[in-house]
This record gives sequence, structure tokens and C-alpha cells, in this order.
Amino acid sequence: MIISDKKSNELQEKLKARTAAADIRRYAPAQMAFWPEERRAIANELARSAIFHCGNNRKPRAMYDNAALFMLGSGAMTYTGEELRGKDEDLFMTLAHCARELPSGDLVVKVTSSQICKLNKWQQDQRYYDEIFRSIQRMKGGVITVFSKRLTKAIKCQKALEKGAPPEELARLYDELAEFERREALDLGLADDDDDITGMMISLISGNPVFTGAKDVKDGIPKGNLTWEIPMDKNMVALFAKPYLTHVDFEDRLSLSATGKRLQAYFLSHKNPHPVKLSSLAKMLNLNYADPAALKYNLNTEFENLKKLRLIDFSYEKTADNKEWKVLVTRKSKNPIEPAPTQ
Repeated sequence: MIISDKKSNELQEKLKARTAAADIRRYAPAQMAFWPEERRAIANELARSAIFHCGNNRKPRAMYDNAALFMLGSGAMTYTGEELRGKDEDLFMTLAHCARELPSGDLVVKVTSSQICKLNKWQQDQRYYDEIFRSIQRMKGGVITVFSKRLTKAIKCQKALEKGAPPEELARLYDELAEFERREALDLGLADDDDDITGMMISLISGNPVFTGAKDVKDGIPKGNLTWEIPMDKNMVALFAKPYLTHVDFEDRLSLSATGKRLQAYFLSHKNPHPVKLSSLAKMLNLNYADPAALKYNLNTEFENLKKLRLIDFSYEKTADNKEWKVLVTRKSKNPIEPAPTQ
């Protein structure tokens, strides 16, 4: 059977359209990316920002009003709401884990307080149930605004898919996004990129969470093993696109301190982590050390723990002004399940 040149071109165009649409869908998904049960995942922007603090848990939590959050890498982020800490991150990652199989139009996590404790290997008692209640309140009341050129490009791709753009346009948009990723990953600078910056407001918990099963209320806290229906923000799907997702081994995470967990996610969010000042890491972690030597001593313990888990190798070098230290990190391959991050 002889296929005409016209028919052949039509088939090639259809194949090109399907390929471009499939490639773009990775960046503009219809639902959150899936990951295995033994992993937890967090969006790269959250892994690289100071949204979850590792400071002194005995200090009262601060309140923020559109405060700029320190962020390592491209993009920017602000936060309005009560300060979030390590337990809030644990709970958020647990809820995202439960939501990963849900369609974007129905991101409502149905779970009990005791199930949340089981998923985190916490004790199933009232003290932890109280912490879960307070954390859900905090995350429902907070608003994060993410400013990102990659979101601009991803949303362009999404709109092109929705309007049934021709394959040439889909291929062009995909090539544009891929080149943006390449330059960002290699730290080549993005000054020549003329796209505007897109902002996205999200709440870690959206809508109106509902609970049942309270046996009593004491000091404004419901007592008992509550059954929750917790809506997650639909915009979370764009942040949790597969190429921009950091996977961490859950058992490794359990063995780490709050600071270690944040460093685990940060370093694993890069295929090839860039050398970074210890003072910059301290800002991302919300740690305050006046003495660079004390900061190095304390972070070194966390780096050693990550090294023992066969996640990284590391070394130090002085900054150009010889006033502080940078850490140079190499990721190690430990039973990889998912492809390395593209950034």
C-alpha cells in the first residue's frame, strides 16, 4: 500500500500534535503527579523557600502580612498568616500524599486524626490530635503567593491545550519551556527571557474543612479522634507537576530533625545542587546564628546525617571575601525510583 505525500504529512502532523500535547501535559497536568507509597513529595518552590521554619519551637509563632519569604533559586514568594513550622510541613506533605490520586476537581482528603498519626508514625493520642487541629487551622488561614516565570510558561501551555492549538504552536511552547528549564538548571541566567512573571495565590488547605466525631470541646479544641474532610487548593496541581516535584524517601525523612528534613528536600530538589552559602541556607531555614563558625558546626551535623543516609556527599570552601563558608553538595544515587529533577 502506497501512502501519498499528503497523507504522510497529515499523519506526521497528527503524531507531532500528540507528542507535543503529551510533553506539555507533564508541565500543565490535569491532576497531581503520582508517587509511590514509600515516598513523600513537595513542590520545588516550597522545598527551596522559607515557608516552613526550623527555629526555636518555644518562641511564640509570628504573624506575617504579605511578607517576602527567602527563596533559593529563581522566583519569589510571599506569605500572609501564622508562622508555619516542621509539624505543619509534615501534615501538609501527608495531606498531599493522600490527595495525589484525586482528580483536580475533587481534591478533598477524607481522613481521621488517627490515620494522620499512623501515616507519620506519631502516637495516636489527644496531644497529637490537638496539634493536627491547630495545624489545619493555621494552613487554612494562610495564603502563599508564588511568583514564577515557569508558571507563566506552564499556564501558556495549559491555555493552548484547552483551545486546541495547532501542533506547531504546541511544539513551539514546549521548546520554549524546555529551553527555560535548561537555562535555569545550568544557572545560565534568564535575563533574556521576556515573559512576564505570573503570580499564583494558594492556600495549603483551601475551602472549608469539616470534621465530625468530637466528644467534647476544651479551650476551643475539639477532643477525640476526628474524621476530617479537608479540601486542598486546586492550584496545587500546577505546583505539583511532575517535573517540578521533589520526592523524598519517607523512612529517611523520619530519621531526620526538622532542619534535616528541610535540607533533604532542598538538596534533592536539584539534579546538581549549586554551591550555596551557609548563611543563605540559614535564611531558608529561619535559623539565627551570629557566629559563622557556630552555624557551620550545627549544619555540619545535619549534612553528616544526610551523608550517612547515602543521599549526599559534601565539602566546604570559603567565599571570595573569606568571611563565610559555602557548602558544595553532590547528590548520591540511592535506589532511584523517579527521574531526577529537571531543575
